[in-house]
Amino acid sequence: MSSTETQMRCLELDILRDQKKPDEDQQCRELFKYILDGKHESALSHSIAERILKRNKGVKNCIETIIKENVDNFFNDFAEENRFSSELELLCVAISCLQLFVQGNWTGPPLQSVPSDYLPEIFSSPEQFKKLHNYVLEELSMDGEPVYDKCLRIELLFVARFILLDCREHLKNLQTADWWLLRCISVLQQVLDDRSPTLKETTLELIDRVSKLEPLLTDDKSRDLATQFRLEAGYCTMYYYEYNMAHEHFMAAKKNAGLDIELTGAMGKRTRFQQDAKAQLVLKVKKDSLQASPCGEELIPSPENIILPKDLLLGDETVLEAIKFEDDEHFADTISPVDQAVVVGVMEDYRRSRASYERLTEEELEAYTSCVLAQVKCWSTSVHCLVLRSTLQKGSCRRVERSMMQVEEIVNQINRPEPPAQHRLHLFYCHRVQSSWMIKMDLADLLLSIGAVGSALDAYEQLQMWEQVIACYKRLGKMEKAEDVIREQLAIKETASLLCYLGDVTRDITHYEKAWELSNHKSARAMRCLAYHYFAHEDYEKSLECFDKSLKINCLQVPVWFTCGCTALSAQKYEKAVHAFKMCVNIDYDNYEAWNNMATAYVQLKEREKALTVLMEATKYSYENWKLWENVLIVATDCGDVANAILAYNRLLDIKVKWDDGEVLSTLVQAVTENYTDADGLPGSKHIPELLTLFGRTTSKVSNNAEIWKAYAKLTAYSMGGKEEKHEVVLQYLQKAYRCVTQDPKWEQTTDRCKEIADQALELAERYEECCSKAESSTKAIQMLSSAKLMVKGVLTKIKKQHTDEVTEVLDTAVVEHCSKLEVKLQEIISKVTELKGS
Repeated sequence: MSSTETQMRCLELDILRDQKKPDEDQQCRELFKYILDGKHESALSHSIAERILKRNKGVKNCIETIIKENVDNFFNDFAEENRFSSELELLCVAISCLQLFVQGNWTGPPLQSVPSDYLPEIFSSPEQFKKLHNYVLEELSMDGEPVYDKCLRIELLFVARFILLDCREHLKNLQTADWWLLRCISVLQQVLDDRSPTLKETTLELIDRVSKLEPLLTDDKSRDLATQFRLEAGYCTMYYYEYNMAHEHFMAAKKNAGLDIELTGAMGKRTRFQQDAKAQLVLKVKKDSLQASPCGEELIPSPENIILPKDLLLGDETVLEAIKFEDDEHFADTISPVDQAVVVGVMEDYRRSRASYERLTEEELEAYTSCVLAQVKCWSTSVHCLVLRSTLQKGSCRRVERSMMQVEEIVNQINRPEPPAQHRLHLFYCHRVQSSWMIKMDLADLLLSIGAVGSALDAYEQLQMWEQVIACYKRLGKMEKAEDVIREQLAIKETASLLCYLGDVTRDITHYEKAWELSNHKSARAMRCLAYHYFAHEDYEKSLECFDKSLKINCLQVPVWFTCGCTALSAQKYEKAVHAFKMCVNIDYDNYEAWNNMATAYVQLKEREKALTVLMEATKYSYENWKLWENVLIVATDCGDVANAILAYNRLLDIKVKWDDGEVLSTLVQAVTENYTDADGLPGSKHIPELLTLFGRTTSKVSNNAEIWKAYAKLTAYSMGGKEEKHEVVLQYLQKAYRCVTQDPKWEQTTDRCKEIADQALELAERYEECCSKAESSTKAIQMLSSAKLMVKGVLTKIKKQHTDEVTEVLDTAVVEHCSKLEVKLQEIISKVTELKGS
């Protein structure tokens, strides 16, 4: 490799890092200097960029044809020995287009140029540029998902993608071209309405290719780049529901950075008037000194030279600005911007994994954001954390005002001329910084949360967030006004999305149908809206047909797969329901509701073992959800899976404390005492110890369920194994069961209750007799039999009194048989008492 090529390769990595070494000004060509200085408008005005983008031989009007021909000619005009530097120059043109698009829509400051300044003369007229703009919007739309209308300078993103993707044969000697393409695809995905399956496939392919680059991601000198790549890959995969893959990337970034990140507790105070310190969550971050970045911290601007978004003070009379810890211990080492980005990435991974634990997650995330904001050195890191903190605190009456002002400050900061784009774009792709319009939408959401509907409505209208506009008008009771606003927009430009919004307002499905035709059958939204309409009107066949069409266009619509499954359940098409919910969990595997509904479909298909398997999967993602565990209990009992039934019952006791289901416990006791083979092929009697423990736990919390006491008695009797002392324990359980059923003072008024209690009395009497035969002395035996006599006589007397006709003195035939049995049993007991006394 020549010294020039070596120099170019180092330069390529510095461009990727977005960092300039002190001696590069003298060594770099002008175009490369512009890139390293973050002067991308100047870069696109350079003669090389003009040669690639502006030249138009033959006055063609197809932007792709023009650029492709210019790129081919650009490489034909140079000798092979200059190939590498020419490729890097082409890459720089694509990078500048991408970075200017990001600057215009994410970071600021506002651009001074427009895309037509860099494109062929033919597109300088308003008419031709409008045609180009509409063409670009159509070309960038993917899988029926349109580009957000308010995007600025979308043509620059189109050019960047075209060079990086369609001209990639001219970038084959570069290490970082695929990485820049990954960044470009990530940005494109963020301007679409919803996730694109095509872009997901491309993203995963690019991540796989870049991860295998050597020595780019294996050289110890490039460890910082490997860390950055892991962060970028983590955010990309997380967005597409590849949570396990994302977790691996974030953990690899943490390991690569040599960071030990741990949530722990420390004594501290949150309020000004708090007397005693309480345990508070705090984040500990320690850096392995052996893992110091070899690229050198001298490349990072010192904090005093960086203008960051202002971190607004809370200014509350009661709540402190930050937790005041008793010890002055430094919980976090001073770490580099890349390391701070790693902490934020680990936080986002943790946040997603703990999504179901809302309250606890808020406090945990605040520990992360507080740690990072205390020493933040990077513009993107600061924005990421401040926006997240504002979102977390919007539900607190003491913090919501600061949240709103903080988001407003960020919006204003984006539009200020300082800091320069170079500082703002540093590590931009290592975060998931929201676009400027999404931050403005956050501000509108905050206004709406405090009841400022009118102000929120104005903000939504400016952003053309029509779904939110409709919701505001609905809240104000002015749906007719919402219709007027949508029709005004349709008069300007008719789009499939606007027609769908009009259909939402008017409930007229012809607008959805028109949107479908206008999009040339490419609008996933149009078919989705029609499907929802038919579902609401219980026309399940048409609804499923529309869902199928929508999902054929875009198969990454998780809520649509879920509703499609629910529709199939309602239509009793259980195989289709299983398929829909399977697709749902294949995309978003921790969607416990989809797992649960899939189990419902399997139950209807009489495939209970599969239903139990998917229910157990559902519990992994909502472990504290008692309804899920109740379903597990029912299905496991039905399947004869005693082990999982016991597990589910124990979890219900953990969650609900006083949980009782006598029917299930009786069924389990029957399975054990009759020694049925369980779902694992084991004899039921193997589960006796666990079941006895469960009964002990249950009866310690629920003591008024007769069915449970009876089942407990039966299980105990079965497990006695000839132990004499167990007979009295069984008797005690039956006594408790009897007391439970006779607690109702009016039990004798219905014949069914009379029969139930008569049976209970007979069973208890027999147990008295059994214990009597094994009594230590005749005195104790007589006491037991006397108790049995009183109990049987009491039940018999009550039943006869209630059900004997006062005139004819004839006993109701419904209870005759049970009374006869009680009388026989009473005489048996009297005879045994007499016999014992005589002896």
